[in-house]
Amino acid sequence: MPGALEGVRILDFTRYQQGPFATVLLSDLGADVIKVEEPTHGDLGRSLGLQPDGWCAYFQALNRNKRSLTIDTRTPEGREIIYRLIPETDVVTDNFRPGTMKRFGLDHESLAAINPRIITASASGFGPKGPHAHEPSFDSIGQAMGGHMVAQGGGPGSEPAVVIGGMADQVGAMIFALGICAAIAGRELQGVGQHVDTSLLGSQLALQGLGLTGFLRQKQQRPSGPRWNPLFTYYPCADGLYLSLGLLDPKWWPAFCEVLEREDLMVDERFAEPAGRTGNREALIEELNRTFATKPRDEWLRLLKAASLPCGPVNDYAAVAKEPQVIANEYLTTLQDPNLGEVGVVGTPINMSETPSGPRSTAPDLGQHTEEILLGLDYTWDDIERFKDGGVI
Repeated sequence: MPGALEGVRILDFTRYQQGPFATVLLSDLGADVIKVEEPTHGDLGRSLGLQPDGWCAYFQALNRNKRSLTIDTRTPEGREIIYRLIPETDVVTDNFRPGTMKRFGLDHESLAAINPRIITASASGFGPKGPHAHEPSFDSIGQAMGGHMVAQGGGPGSEPAVVIGGMADQVGAMIFALGICAAIAGRELQGVGQHVDTSLLGSQLALQGLGLTGFLRQKQQRPSGPRWNPLFTYYPCADGLYLSLGLLDPKWWPAFCEVLEREDLMVDERFAEPAGRTGNREALIEELNRTFATKPRDEWLRLLKAASLPCGPVNDYAAVAKEPQVIANEYLTTLQDPNLGEVGVVGTPINMSETPSGPRSTAPDLGQHTEEILLGLDYTWDDIERFKDGGVI
């Protein structure tokens, strides 16, 4: 059985993280993603954290399953190659500043003249309108302007905090992939191609929809941070390991106190109601810190789980890689790389009952599939040599 997006071809002009992770998600669902790179150095993501053995985790994580086509789109011959691909292409993606694809002659209007059903999709920094639309943006700027740094740091008046790992890029990529999938479905249902635009800034606001919705009504941003709710945070245990609680429903409070053998907390008027537990959070956190420090983490987890209370270990990456739940669902898996042998990769979080999904191959070498793709477009070997000599590929 083919993947859900089998038969969908994507020409991917995106670079770095926001765009490439979106097309990775689509490739995991079966899409044929042709990564278009400039001939000399390709995506600069190839060099970010490059190891002596040639391994680059940044590039591998964001470009698995793809085919690499090197084209200088600034040349007439390069643009002609792209135009030849368009009739058999479903989606063209980019994360350049607005207007860049138009300068290359690869904007929606130009491509729709060749293929009226084409979908073009742009992952911009700030959206297509407004005073910052044409400015460059990266992950940290998205976190900053979207309010996430302040919220993560604890709220207004606190020192801002950055979430590592390219959080704005990764979330932006998920929204980008969703927009592309919606456009594909819309084309099949409504019969029209269109242009899709998502942005780092807009995605950051969507991520914080709950907090922003409250602010828009109340005109006040409440303090935040990881320990705002004493029953929805982490605690160190006797062995130095941490556990996390997720006791969002007030009904769990009595059972929780019983497991901790802290019935005194139940009758303490400061903590009797949910508002009191958050309002007196520092006092309650101090009490719980002292209690959890009396037993090892796994003992606490056993007792809490026996009472059906939501909890879990706080894992570092080494623990994540050994986590039975991660292994059972193949959220981490392995691929064979022609140069490096077996390598571990992050699998797809999407499991579909009838159509397969997940990683198929490691990221391509620069230009690895250029000749294959050009031959499929009926170019000859003489044409290919001429393109090479002219720096087109």
